[in-house]
Amino acid sequence: DRSLPDKKIAITIFSFPPDKGNVGTAAYLDVFDSIKAVLKQMKSEGYDIGDAPLDKEAIMESVLNDPEARISSPELNVAYRMSTEEYYDLTPYAEDLEENWGPAPGNLNSDGVNLVVYGKQFGNVFIGVQPSFGYEGDPMRLLFAKSASPHHGFAAYYTYLEKIFGADAVLHFGTHGSLEFMPGK
Repeated sequence: DRSLPDKKIAITIFSFPPDKGNVGTAAYLDVFDSIKAVLKQMKSEGYDIGDAPLDKEAIMESVLNDPEARISSPELNVAYRMSTEEYYDLTPYAEDLEENWGPAPGNLNSDGVNLVVYGKQFGNVFIGVQPSFGYEGDPMRLLFAKSASPHHGFAAYYTYLEKIFGADAVLHFGTHGSLEFMPGK
């Protein structure tokens, strides 16, 4: 058990459809405002949030824009590049995913050589963008696939959170449940 300043917390932001304009979107919810509130509370309770910005625009900017990307083609901020060797070493089920996705790295959350984790770390808090499920272009594939496994980039994201960042807890923001659409929410 670690003390609060030493605990590592991962905040995962849902992105659907998978493009920069949809990161952190959810009907009736202001995801980045919610993250701001959580960061503020965490800081007041003694968690190490480093130099995390405490206004939603700055949080969005830090996670969504890679300062090394060309201005004309902004990209999600790359937090980590995982080699395929590291991926196979750290992800015990990686070979099982090859049935649906072929060998890593594949073309989702990949630069063609490495698996790419999008997000940014502030102290002991990592704010990351959850990879898409990989079926967005072919939703019927989910209905007819014998197994609907995550792709290598999706698996690498959670491998990063567990084995490299060392998250004690993962908080998800922006995912949809049916409850939020019910009356009296």
